[in-house]
Amino acid sequence: MAVLIVPRSAVLAGAFAMLGGCVSEPVSGPVPFHDNTPRSYAPKPQTLASFACSGALPAVHQQICASEPLSRLDHQLIDQYRQKLRELDVPGGLLLEANQRRWMLSRAGQCGLTEETGTGEADAQAIACLESMYRKRARHLSNWTVPEPQAQMEAHAWSSYAEYRLVDNRGHSMCEATGAALNRELQRDGFPDPGALPGFKALAGSHAGTQQTQVGAADISVNLYDAGLYAGYERRARGVSVDGVPVLDHRTLPLWVAEQPNYGGRAHASSSQTGDYASIDVLEHAGQTLVLVNESWGFYSPAARGESAYAGLYRLQGNQLEPLCLYQSYLTPPRTNTLAGLPAYQALQTELDRLAGDPLAEYAQHERRDNFQTWKEQQWTLLNLPLVGADALARYGRMAALQQRNDEVLEAFFDWSERNLGNKRIYRRVLPMMQPAYLELQQMFRDQGLEAAQATAAADLLFHASLARSMDNLEPPQHVPDMPLAAFASYRPRYAIAPQPGELEQGRQFATLHSVLLNNAPLHVISDFIDYETAEMGAQRGRGPDGNAAVMAAVGNPEALKLLLRHGFDPDQPNDWGKTALMTAVQLDQPDSVKLLLEQGADVHRQTRKQPDAGSGGPDRAEAAAGQQTALTLAAKQAGGRVIDLLIAAGATRMEWVGYSDQVCGLLAQNGQLDDAQRTRLQDPLCTASYSPAPATLQARADLRRGEEISISEAGQEYRVKLIDRPAMTLFGQRMEIHPQRLRKDLGKMARSIGTAAVRRGKGEIKGPLTLVFDDLSESNAEKLKTGVAFPVSAGTTSAWRYQVEQKPASKALRIIAHDQDADSGMLWRALFTAAERNNLTPTMEGYMLIHTRGTRSTEYQLGVIDQPRN
Repeated sequence: MAVLIVPRSAVLAGAFAMLGGCVSEPVSGPVPFHDNTPRSYAPKPQTLASFACSGALPAVHQQICASEPLSRLDHQLIDQYRQKLRELDVPGGLLLEANQRRWMLSRAGQCGLTEETGTGEADAQAIACLESMYRKRARHLSNWTVPEPQAQMEAHAWSSYAEYRLVDNRGHSMCEATGAALNRELQRDGFPDPGALPGFKALAGSHAGTQQTQVGAADISVNLYDAGLYAGYERRARGVSVDGVPVLDHRTLPLWVAEQPNYGGRAHASSSQTGDYASIDVLEHAGQTLVLVNESWGFYSPAARGESAYAGLYRLQGNQLEPLCLYQSYLTPPRTNTLAGLPAYQALQTELDRLAGDPLAEYAQHERRDNFQTWKEQQWTLLNLPLVGADALARYGRMAALQQRNDEVLEAFFDWSERNLGNKRIYRRVLPMMQPAYLELQQMFRDQGLEAAQATAAADLLFHASLARSMDNLEPPQHVPDMPLAAFASYRPRYAIAPQPGELEQGRQFATLHSVLLNNAPLHVISDFIDYETAEMGAQRGRGPDGNAAVMAAVGNPEALKLLLRHGFDPDQPNDWGKTALMTAVQLDQPDSVKLLLEQGADVHRQTRKQPDAGSGGPDRAEAAAGQQTALTLAAKQAGGRVIDLLIAAGATRMEWVGYSDQVCGLLAQNGQLDDAQRTRLQDPLCTASYSPAPATLQARADLRRGEEISISEAGQEYRVKLIDRPAMTLFGQRMEIHPQRLRKDLGKMARSIGTAAVRRGKGEIKGPLTLVFDDLSESNAEKLKTGVAFPVSAGTTSAWRYQVEQKPASKALRIIAHDQDADSGMLWRALFTAAERNNLTPTMEGYMLIHTRGTRSTEYQLGVIDQPRN
């Protein structure tokens, strides 16, 4: 039989002509009118949960969206958490934000939710579990109190970065007195509360506890709102209205600023990126109604580098706003890239980012975005406003909580290093980088004028925050995290903030064979552990996390590896994604161990498989999710010449899958371990020579039923076959018997007609690619195709004249994806039947061809199968 790959259908294109003209002289005309009348603001749209229930969502978020009560709990908890953050000092905010991230990551594991269970259908048991977690978390947040600051001899740290300086005095002596009072409040408590100034009373606004007040017969309202991600979820102020009529909006203060001589050319369309102010307060003072407006300070300040944010004091009479006093307040630091002068810290941060890897799958997209933006703000603040954090460590008693959290982070780092030899190598490389980076931070802060104790406190905060954020992304917590220690608690730290090499190992007792191998124990100790675990654990002896075998942990020590092999350890024992000791030895460029394993019969043709939920940390997760690696691909990418020569001699240059030789050759070109002479020498056996097919016994070694691909060889061609689950679907199209050449010619026109009819007449939505449907492949041949041409459509689509709607139940199918338009269709179908026979799958004779035209052009062949033994 032969079924043709269909060529790309014609794509309709349209062109738009753009008319233009030019004149040599400017044309006079009316001056544009800018309406600066204050405007009102529409309330922000709200979602039931704290996020929009749309797009791809992790399993936890799907359950939240499936339950209205749980959605409301989620929204309430996030509101409670953000309000708590607004009330906290900088170190307290760092600790709570990290704790909240870890709590969110713990939800899926605590409630038995995985990506496989994330179907979007409501799971009553999971919802009940999540509701319980949310209620407990709300209680814990409520009980974790915001501390009263301890009195300090020095002025508040914010007074080192901000000062109210009068620049436009229209209120005479009141402006000078008010500015002096604001500065006294700033030195005592930080960002000033105008209601605490002598003679002032807060009536409404950011510091009054209410948004509305009544003065005489007038109702005055301040518009306060959650400004969202790009304002740090701060509660910002947008404007003031009197009796519902706006009298002040986000442009009012910037327009006053723009009137000043040499004001700096700052854009004055708005006071901030989010179109709002840090605070607006309606005040009573000496029988007058005043409005104090403050622009934001710090990371979100609207001022350019080296320029000031402003504050304005207005008199409110009826619905008229009169400018009185304009102050410069916070001065934005002039530096642009502080990290450029910190090579040791930058190098450490690069390693930590690589170690942490991509955000964990448990995070939804909006949470990944929030985490990224939050870290930008935190890192900037700790680098550019170091006194604010250092001062708060003592003022709010946060040192004990920071030390306890740092111990947890370092313990997590050591535990991660115990998972496999690759992690241990990274750990031994990163740990010596910590002290230089930490000392570099201390020196930078001393150079900024901080005293020694202040510089140490500032370095503690920034170093810990950088390290903790990376360690938190290794894997989700196994348990629900406890809240951070309370303010002014006592704690005896186990480790320094930035430990020396060897400090984390002090006092440890290594309790497993896998661990003693990773930590280079003497051979007699290893021998004792072999005897003990053989007696106690049998075949599971030496196993580590992710199924990592003892022989994998030993490849850095050939003598220890020999000892294991003499005791009968399997050289090919794989971990959870199929990685073997030979692959590990190759990856770490250990030629002596590679030679030893090959002599003991290690299989050079072993392949890893995709296991997306396996691994801890960036390197392992990426490796497990990628799959389809061999010892040769790993060697070509990063091993030296000796290792590659050993693999070639052992017969590794076999065609494991389609395009395998090209992949190996491409990796060789990127190998940084090789010099030009070595690379040139190896190009002949790896790039020029023809790879013979992999042995037939290897073609079906991968397990189709575990989602792995197998390689099937037909007439010298290699095909990658996978067992898939076809979902139930609705198809809209037409049945026909047609010559293959005619189908090839007319398919583009058919696709347009069927798609148009499905949408316009069937009132449906197209859900997938054009599909050829064969109820019985045996009824088609080189002269006649008995097929249906259809699109998957949304449920409820109705049939139309000449077109039918057909329901297809869920089923299993073997799949090959062909990217070559000239591929032999007959060979492709034969490869699918061969794969079914070799893997004890019964073909149903139902076939599908899915024609993908978006992105890379391909045709997907699917053969229906039943997964049960034949009679």
